[in-house]
Amino acid sequence: MFKFLIVVAVVSVKDVHTLDIIGSVCIPESTNSPGLCKLLTQCKEIRDELVLTHKLPQTCGFEGTQPIVCCPKPRQPECREYASNTRQKQECGHKIVKRIADGKLAGRTEFPHMALLAYHTQDSKQGKWLCGGSLISEQYILTGGNCLFGEPKFVMLGVTNLNDTSHRQEIKVANRVAHPEYNKGNPYNDIGLLKHEKPVEINSFVRPACLYTNFDIPVTETIATGWGSTVYFRDNTNEDLLKVTEDIVDYQSCNDSYKTLRGIGKGIINDMHICTGGAGREKGTCRGDAGGPIQIYHNNDPTLCMYDIVGVISFGIRCDGPSVNTRLFYYIKWIEDVVWPENI
Repeated sequence: MFKFLIVVAVVSVKDVHTLDIIGSVCIPESTNSPGLCKLLTQCKEIRDELVLTHKLPQTCGFEGTQPIVCCPKPRQPECREYASNTRQKQECGHKIVKRIADGKLAGRTEFPHMALLAYHTQDSKQGKWLCGGSLISEQYILTGGNCLFGEPKFVMLGVTNLNDTSHRQEIKVANRVAHPEYNKGNPYNDIGLLKHEKPVEINSFVRPACLYTNFDIPVTETIATGWGSTVYFRDNTNEDLLKVTEDIVDYQSCNDSYKTLRGIGKGIINDMHICTGGAGREKGTCRGDAGGPIQIYHNNDPTLCMYDIVGVISFGIRCDGPSVNTRLFYYIKWIEDVVWPENI
C-alpha cells in the first residue's frame, strides 16, 4: 500500500531534515485519512485536542524543540454545505437504490456533479464532446489526464440530455492542469483538473461531489456515469447520461487481464488504480466515458443524494470490462494543492 511517513511520538527531541517533512502527507490515527505534517503552532486541531486530553500528539518529527505533528484538518470544503444550500432533500429527483441495472438513464438531478468537455475539431466549429468530468468545487472539474491534451475549450453542466437547454451551464475553460507525472498515452497518473473562467451557479442541477479520502472502499460495487458510446467501435457520444453499477475487481485478476497489453509495463498498480466491471458484463464504461467518475453513495446522509468519487475512468480493453480507473485516494494531496491552495 502507499507508504506515508508516520513517526510515533517520543519524549526525547531529535533534529531532522524538516524541509523534507513539513508539508508531507501522513495518516492521522484519529481519522485514518490523509493529513499533513505541520508545526504544532500551525495546527489548531491538535492544539485544541492537547488542551482537552493532554495526550501526546502523533508526530512526524521535530524542528529544534518544536514538534511537527500529523495535522488531521481536511483542506477541502465540506461538500455537504453545497447540498444544504439547494433544498436537496426536497429536490433529489430519484430514489436511492442499492444496485443500478446496466445502462439505465440517469435521473435529472441524480448526478449534478457530472460535466461534459467540449473540444474544437478541424471539421466542426461547434465543438465535439469527447470526455467526462466531475465538478468538485465551484470552479474546478476533475477529469483524466488523457482528456486534457485535446485542449477542451468549455464544459457543460446541469443536463443529462445534450439537447436539453433548461438549467444548462456552459463555461469556458480558463486553465488545464495535468498531473505533473502524467505522460500522454501512458496509463499511470491519468488524472487532471480544469479550471473554468467563472464559478458555477450551485443549485439542484449543478453541485460539486465529495472526494473519497480513504484507501479502503467499504462496498463491493461502484457506479459509473457517462455519455460515452454504448458500442466499442463507435466514437459517437450518447445523447443521454447513462449510469451503470460495476463490481470492484480484485487487483490480481485485473492485473492478469492486462499483463500482455503493450504500454503498461508496470502492470496495474493497486495504489494508483481501481478496476471495475469484469469480463462477461454486458455493459460497462466505453469510448467517451474517459475522465468521468466512478462513485459510491455518500453514506453519512443518504437522503441528501450525495456521492463520493473514488476514481476517474481511465482505460479498458473492451466496453464490457474490466475497466481501469485512477484511484482518487493516491492523488488527494495534489488535488487539494491545486484546487484549495489557500487552505494549505
